[in-house]
Amino acid sequence: MLRDLVKAWWLVHIRGVFTVLFGAFLIFLTGSMQGQLSTAIALVGVLLIFVFYLVGSGLLSLATVFTSVAGHHRWWAALVHGTILITLGLWLFFSNQFSLMWLVWFTVANAFGAGLLELMLARAVRRHVDAWILGISGAASVVISLVLVFARNALESGIVLTLGVYAIFYGTVLVLFSLRLHSMKHLGLAHQA
Repeated sequence: MLRDLVKAWWLVHIRGVFTVLFGAFLIFLTGSMQGQLSTAIALVGVLLIFVFYLVGSGLLSLATVFTSVAGHHRWWAALVHGTILITLGLWLFFSNQFSLMWLVWFTVANAFGAGLLELMLARAVRRHVDAWILGISGAASVVISLVLVFARNALESGIVLTLGVYAIFYGTVLVLFSLRLHSMKHLGLAHQA
């Protein structure tokens, strides 16, 4: 598993940068949520960038499949993940039922699931890589999912700001983790794992 991560470090890096940009855009839009019209326009921007983020993340997951399919049986999880993200993104783009609450509930489910997976991954790679990065990210993802559940009736600008801060944090963790994986590639540590 670690060898696959080291080999695909650049995909983790791209996803991290992509997530930081998504979060920065959300925070930027939070500042424009003053009146009814500007809030409505900002929410359309939030929803469109969210669809773009889903499709982009799904494509990165599919790229992971193509880099790790040779000789491993674990590629199917990334294939399912990428397919779900792309399908959800396209459905949300063409749906007339999409709202900010869809974004909140998707983020809650995604943050909670990703947090649990990161905690398990941190435990699995604790001898080979700085697992504390994944542990902190996993714990923060679980906490933010709970915060969003309890704050789901807050002001729209507060919810979007929370989503933006979380996206920047999560993207930064992905970038740090990818750089650590990249350094392992250059040191040849992945072959020892």
